[in-house]
Amino acid sequence: MTLVPSRYLKIFPWPGDPGYLLLYSTKNAARALLPTEDGLKLRAGEVPADHAEELAGLGMAVADPEAERAEVFDLLTEINRQDEGLNVSVILGLACNFSCVYCYEGTLKQGQAMTEETCGRLVTFLAERYLARGRTRLRLDFYGGEPLLYMDRIKAIAGPLQNFVEERGGNFSFSLVTNGSLLTRAVVRELLPFGLHAAKVTVDGPPDEHNRLRPFRNGGESFAAIMANVRACHDLVRIGFGGNYTRENFARVGELLDLALADGLGPDTLGQVQFHPVMQTADSFANPEFSGGCRRTDEPWLADAALSVREEAIRRGFPVPRLIPSPCMVDLDEAMVVNHDGTLFKCVAMIGHPEYAVGDLWQGLADAARICRRDLWRENEECRACAYLPLCFGGCRYMAMQRTDEIGLDCRREFYDRTLEGTVRQDAMSEARGQRPEDSVRIDLVDALPLSTLHS
Repeated sequence: MTLVPSRYLKIFPWPGDPGYLLLYSTKNAARALLPTEDGLKLRAGEVPADHAEELAGLGMAVADPEAERAEVFDLLTEINRQDEGLNVSVILGLACNFSCVYCYEGTLKQGQAMTEETCGRLVTFLAERYLARGRTRLRLDFYGGEPLLYMDRIKAIAGPLQNFVEERGGNFSFSLVTNGSLLTRAVVRELLPFGLHAAKVTVDGPPDEHNRLRPFRNGGESFAAIMANVRACHDLVRIGFGGNYTRENFARVGELLDLALADGLGPDTLGQVQFHPVMQTADSFANPEFSGGCRRTDEPWLADAALSVREEAIRRGFPVPRLIPSPCMVDLDEAMVVNHDGTLFKCVAMIGHPEYAVGDLWQGLADAARICRRDLWRENEECRACAYLPLCFGGCRYMAMQRTDEIGLDCRREFYDRTLEGTVRQDAMSEARGQRPEDSVRIDLVDALPLSTLHS
């Protein structure tokens, strides 16, 4: 059987040893080290016979390129076929005790909250969908505003659903996306029996920078209160730690992480550490005075920032998310956002855009794939031919909409051209630290990910 290199294979120098090249598959996140001589053959289109079996096993060499292409085009369908979960983000209300200068909800926040009636309908809707779709797992993410301003609603939703799912042998849990100011030890203890398993806390840099960007509504400083709560709760619940950065402050992430370490919040006490760029939105309800975010992924500063903030975390030993194909909620059949009024969306950032609602709790889910143009990438030959397709599938529809006023493609080719090599090296070197490659494909460095991990 004749093999050829995968069209989704990328080959980079390996700084740990010039005798090896680093291989990465964008379709399954497989990585391997290959002797340079053989790697150069692979780059030239020849699969080295000594490593053909291993490379085929990692999906880096294939017998039928068109069959491989069809498999990638069908990747999202296969992920949906294997997915046994129902994943729902619930926006309990838009009240918030912070006044973040870049908040994407902006002036939408007028204290609206989910009513008792809507709360009850949400429980019924999810229970019915869980049964009808044959799910075995239900995951809720509570958002706001600030979700911990709605403790009664959290319990009123999580309690009945937890009982419903667990009585049927399924698995239920929920997480919080919180500013952290109300995440006290007492609050965590109160929510644990209802299925709380994780909280994502947002901290935007060292105290002066964070307090400038994320003050309390009364103008008070919030950094100290958040860090005190993280210190008090990290042994009770897994806390994902991270924040948002701008073009002006991304270089200060290391200062924040050093403060966390000094507070006893290290790699063994925190969950994943991850920072995201602030999006420069054009919505009428956004703060017109804010600048410093990104409008598109090909802005040069964004690539530098993404690698920099990730390196700061890795250098200090913090766990960071691995680069893998990560479907957007738009791409997942059993994932949705429930707004406080019962309207359904496919992205939390879309709640200010009713034209992209995909149903409601009373009428059910409409044709979300059509409304959000899920398969837009299929209509574009550049997307179809792109080696980065499995990492992107057309990019962020919301970011594209901010530039053109409608859902469209958000090409990430230039971003990945600038960042993929550095990101893959970061992941590989952090895992291979202290090891020397042997004269073989290093399948033990990292092998291919099963599809089931891509949507967990």
